[in-house]
Amino acid sequence: MLRQLVAAGLALAAIAAAIAVGDRARRWNEELALASPLARRAAIVDDPRTPRLAGRVVLVVVDGLGAGESHLAFLDELRRRGVDAVARVPYPTISRPNYVTILTGVPPRDSGVRANRVIAPVAVDSVMDRVRAAGMRVATASDFGSLATLFLRNTGSIAGVDLDEHGGRVAPPAPIAWPFDDARRVGSLDALGPAIVELAASDAGLVAVLVLDVDRAGHASGVGAEYRAAAVAVDRMLRGAFAGIDLSRDAVIVTADHGHVAPGGHSGREREVSEVPLVLAGAGIVPGAAARDARLIDVAPTVAALLGVPAPGHAEGRTLVSLLRLSPDDAARRLAADTARGAELAAILDAARAERTTPAPGRLVLALAGIALAIGLARGLGRRGALRIAMPGALVGATALVVMALGAVAATRGTMSPSYIPSLARVIQLGAVAIVVAIALHVVACRRVIRRAGDRLATGNGIALVGLTVALGGAALVRAWFSPPFVDVPPPFWMVAVPALDLAAATCAAATAISLGISLPLHRRAPTSGSPGG
Repeated sequence: MLRQLVAAGLALAAIAAAIAVGDRARRWNEELALASPLARRAAIVDDPRTPRLAGRVVLVVVDGLGAGESHLAFLDELRRRGVDAVARVPYPTISRPNYVTILTGVPPRDSGVRANRVIAPVAVDSVMDRVRAAGMRVATASDFGSLATLFLRNTGSIAGVDLDEHGGRVAPPAPIAWPFDDARRVGSLDALGPAIVELAASDAGLVAVLVLDVDRAGHASGVGAEYRAAAVAVDRMLRGAFAGIDLSRDAVIVTADHGHVAPGGHSGREREVSEVPLVLAGAGIVPGAAARDARLIDVAPTVAALLGVPAPGHAEGRTLVSLLRLSPDDAARRLAADTARGAELAAILDAARAERTTPAPGRLVLALAGIALAIGLARGLGRRGALRIAMPGALVGATALVVMALGAVAATRGTMSPSYIPSLARVIQLGAVAIVVAIALHVVACRRVIRRAGDRLATGNGIALVGLTVALGGAALVRAWFSPPFVDVPPPFWMVAVPALDLAAATCAAATAISLGISLPLHRRAPTSGSPGG
């Protein structure tokens, strides 16, 4: 009877673990989000009082356009008329986190936006806030996407906010607001060009544009013919949209949020995804100037300098003064303000990191206690004949875990970098296949071992306990190091390994429950068994 009770208890524990740990794997991107430590400090707005250099700045973000793929006919013309630079993208190289980087000067590590699923509005100061505070208007446009929705005000959550949309213009419902006076969203690249033309002819001091076609092509087919065709189409669209811009009066900046690795993906630290074009031309720009060590966090302070307003109050970047028509005194004041702000922000961030202990002592103690409890149960139940652990048969309990681990390596082409996972849809597809294969192999292996055992149910219990201990204990130990709040973003290997290990542990638990269900009807002892009754 004890064998049956142990089997039933292990099966219930396995089902509960599969649900809980599987849900944790599903919510990995949400776990990465952080309430920005910088939001604890009011924006540090130090106006260096430098002259306005451009009547308007048109800032274009071409999503997914890497530096190496950005040598296009019109962009190269802009380079010859202005500045040709490469900007370093902060990790993780993901779209929405780096939209925030471009518009605030705050990298994903510190803005709290670390994934494309954004739940809470951006809480740090932005270049839009500084421009509007100076009495200028701000506009934005995008094909399919939107920059504005990241910067909602008067709400604690982005989820469930339905935008009002009329004729391509979008706005949040009252009392929710955002730091844009005119926001457009169109359904095609062809329609985006006219929208840019209209906004560039308006009274907006800053026009922020997001173009998504290149990134979509990269995810769909990698960096190949379709990707390059999309880049050419965007370049052609920009030529037409910029035709009416007077570069003796206005300035244009073209950059990107990340590039793509050859198979089509990003998020890691590879050079292809971490270097993007930074092309500047027009009023206030010094043609042919060189930008040393330009970073994406430097874009927002540089835009602010072109418009003669203070840099965003939480920006960690610096003004690229070598590219601007600033007098030596004006350049020195800009850099002094950047340096002072940076020192204050660094102190805040250092204090926030000092509050975080790794590994988390409570989680580590619980993980070790759980493993110790499992070992104790194995010994106690083994003495009573309710559980048998015989190597290598017991190792079968980890079959699903091993299969899922190999699946993660295969899905990332052996790199264990998130850049080689081309899309969330692809992850779901590969994950579903891996789960089915892992459970099937696990069940088949367990059934073969159990059928040959003298005490089938006790053997099944032993396989189940070993499998659950290895899978859940291993996941718990890793989670002692990698658990929210993530003051620092996990490195690329762990960005893949942590959710993969959670999913593997959940799969192992599900396979264990199924295997126990199969072993219960086979619980009769073989005639050769001499183990005591339970």
